[in-house]
Amino acid sequence: MSREKAPTGAELADALRRITHVMRRYAGAPYVRLGWPAAQVQLLLTVDVLGDRPRMGAVRERLGLTGRAITSAVDALERDGLLVREPDPTDRRASLLAITEAGRARVTEIERIQRGHADETFEVLNGGERRTLLELLTRLEDHISARQGESPP
Repeated sequence: MSREKAPTGAELADALRRITHVMRRYAGAPYVRLGWPAAQVQLLLTVDVLGDRPRMGAVRERLGLTGRAITSAVDALERDGLLVREPDPTDRRASLLAITEAGRARVTEIERIQRGHADETFEVLNGGERRTLLELLTRLEDHISARQGESPP
């Protein structure tokens, strides 16, 4: 009876990095074809997820962008009529972001594309494999989240 050697943590981490890179590139392809820059797609989705008129600073932090990068992306979305910047009534230095009607339609289209992409990506796995993958990824996420703040070895 032959036993295969279990993959090392480094091998697993490398495999996760590779699949993440491939999935992002594959997921972004429809937006490239439509002429929608990935940064703008992510910004629009983040504003939608954060809800009713989030502060631009909160969106910037969530996406890990510089001030200049978020300003450029917001300017482009505003120019395209997908987003509006409003003054924050409680803080004159801050701006709130609101999705326009055209922006809502774009978010709906992005979500439709994402659902199709996710279905295609995971169609290779049967139901049991999908459940197992989700359980393992959730367990790994919980483990990493619990260790945040600790220094790596």
